[in-house]
Amino acid sequence: NNKTHALLAARAQSTTAMPSATPLRKPGDPAAGKLFEFQAQLPKLPVPALSETLPKYLRTVEPLLSKEAYAQTKQVVEEFAQSSQGKELQRRLEARAAEPGRPNWLEEWWNDLSYMGYRDPVVPYVSYFYAYKDDRLRRKPTQRAAAIVRAAWEFRRQVGSRELAPETTKAGALCSHSYNYMFNATRIPRKPSDIEATYDLAANEHIAVVRNSQFFALPLVYGGLLLSAAEIEAQLDRIVEQADSAAAVPVGVLTSDNRDLWADNYRL
Repeated sequence: NNKTHALLAARAQSTTAMPSATPLRKPGDPAAGKLFEFQAQLPKLPVPALSETLPKYLRTVEPLLSKEAYAQTKQVVEEFAQSSQGKELQRRLEARAAEPGRPNWLEEWWNDLSYMGYRDPVVPYVSYFYAYKDDRLRRKPTQRAAAIVRAAWEFRRQVGSRELAPETTKAGALCSHSYNYMFNATRIPRKPSDIEATYDLAANEHIAVVRNSQFFALPLVYGGLLLSAAEIEAQLDRIVEQADSAAAVPVGVLTSDNRDLWADNYRL
C-alpha cells in the first residue's frame, strides 16, 4: 500500500551532517527536567592528595617492573613527593578542580587520552558489546529487532523530554551527564583526536539499519505517529529482502581501522 511504499527505507546517501550547536543542559536550568534535577547538588570530583596518589601509582606499576626497575621508580617517586615540582603540580590540579563551572577536573583529559585521542581501532580495543538473552516470544529476527527498536525509542523519548528519573543509590542521585550522548550522538574521526557531535532529536526521527554491508535510513514516525512494532518489522523485512539481493562494497569496515587512517578515508 501507499503507506508501506512511503516508509520503505531507502539506501542512505552520503551527506555532510553538521553537529548541533545547541548547548547541553546545565545544572539549575529550569528546562533540564527531572533527569537533571539533582545535577547542581552533586559533589565535584575531588583531587586526591599527593600522599594518596603516589602510593597507588607504585602499587600499579610494581607487577610490571623488575625488582631493580621498581626500586629505581620508587626512589624517583619519593623524591618527587618532596620536590617543589610535585607540590606545584598538585596545586595546579586543585586550582583546576576549583574553577567555577567545572564539576569534573579529569573529564576532558580522560576522554581525550583514553578515548578520543586513542588511535588504535575502536573495535575491539575500546567498544564493548551487548549480548541479548534468548527471546522465546519472538523467534523471528526482524520481529525481535522491531520490539527492541520500539522499546529504545520510548526510552529515547523519556531522555529527550528529561522526564526520566535519574539513577540513584542509597547515597543519592548519580550524575546524568552521559545521557546527553546516549542518542543522536556520534564520534567523528579526526587527527590527532576524534571529536564528538550531537544532533537534534526532533529533527531526526529515523534509525540507521545495516544489512549485508548496506546502510538504510528507516523513518520511524509517519503522520506524527510512531510506527507499531508490526509496521517496523515489515520495513525491516523489506530491508533484508533488498539488501540480500545485491552486493555492496563493505565501506563499514573502514570504521574499525586505525583512527588516523579512518580520519583520512572519512574525508574522501
